[in-house]
Amino acid sequence: MTASTAIGHGLGMVHQNRKAVWVLLIFNLMLAAAAALPIYHGILNFTGHSLMSRTLASGFSIDWLTDFDHNHKGALDHYAGVVWWFALVSVPLNAVLSGGVIAGLRDPSMGFFHSAGRYAWRLLRLTILGLICYWIVFLLVEAGLGNLIDKWTRHWLADRPVFWVQLASGLLLVLGLGFVNLVMDYARVRLVMEDGFSAIEAFLASLGFSLRRFHKAALVYAVPSLCGLALLALYRVALPWSVINARIGSTSSPRWAEPLTLALLFVAQQAVMFGRYWFRVATWASEWSYYSAASRPPQEP
Repeated sequence: MTASTAIGHGLGMVHQNRKAVWVLLIFNLMLAAAAALPIYHGILNFTGHSLMSRTLASGFSIDWLTDFDHNHKGALDHYAGVVWWFALVSVPLNAVLSGGVIAGLRDPSMGFFHSAGRYAWRLLRLTILGLICYWIVFLLVEAGLGNLIDKWTRHWLADRPVFWVQLASGLLLVLGLGFVNLVMDYARVRLVMEDGFSAIEAFLASLGFSLRRFHKAALVYAVPSLCGLALLALYRVALPWSVINARIGSTSSPRWAEPLTLALLFVAQQAVMFGRYWFRVATWASEWSYYSAASRPPQEP
C-alpha cells in the first residue's frame, strides 16, 4: 500500500469513528477548564466588575499583571504549578483515551471506554517508555550538543554563523522528537492491533518498522499531523487578533457586540481544536491502514 492510499483510507475511517473525536475534545476541554479555573477566580476577585476587567478582555495589561503580582505574592507561581500538574495529568489521560480511539478503528461498534480500559495499563507503560526516549533526546541534543556548541562558538566574533549552528541544533532536536512521536504512534497501533503484545514488544517492533520503512511511515504520520497544524495558521489568518481587539475594545459598538464577539471567538477556537483532534484520529487511522497492509504477508500468485 502506498502512503497516499493509506492516508486516504485513514481520512475515510475517521467518519466512522467520529464519536472518538468528540470524546477527545470534551475530555481535554474539561481538563483545560479545570486548569484555568483558579486563574479565572484570581483575576475575577482582583478586578471584580471594574473597568479593568473590560480592558483585560481586549488585551492583557503588563502593568496590571505587575500590580497583581505585587499584591498577591506567589500567586502566579502557584498558578504555574497548578497548570504544570494538569499538564502531567493530560499525558496519561490521552494515553488511555488513545486505546479507545484505535480500538474503534478495528470495530466501530466496540464500546469506547471499555476498549480504553482494556489497553490502559499497557498504553501507560508505553507512555513511560516514550517519556524516557524524549528525555534521552533532550539529554543528547539540548544538553549535550547544546553545551558543546556553546563552548565551540563562545569566542566567535560573527553572530550569523553562531545563529546557523544553533538553528541546526534546534532542527536536530525537532527531528529527534518527531521520530520518537512516529515510533510511539506505530507502537500504539501495534499494541491494539496485535493483542497480547507487551508495551516493550510493541515499542521495539514499531522502532524496527519505522526504521525499515522510514520514508512511507513518516509520510503517513506527517501529512495528517501537518494538516492539524495548518488549521492554526488558517485561524490566525481568518481571525487576526487586531480585528478582535478593535471589536471588543470599541466604545461605539453596541453593548451586545462584546459578549457576542467573545462567544464567536470561543466557538471558532473550539472548532479549530475539533479539527485538530479530527486530524489526530486521521493520523492513527492512516497509520493503522498502512501498518496492517505492510505487516500482512504477501499472497502467493
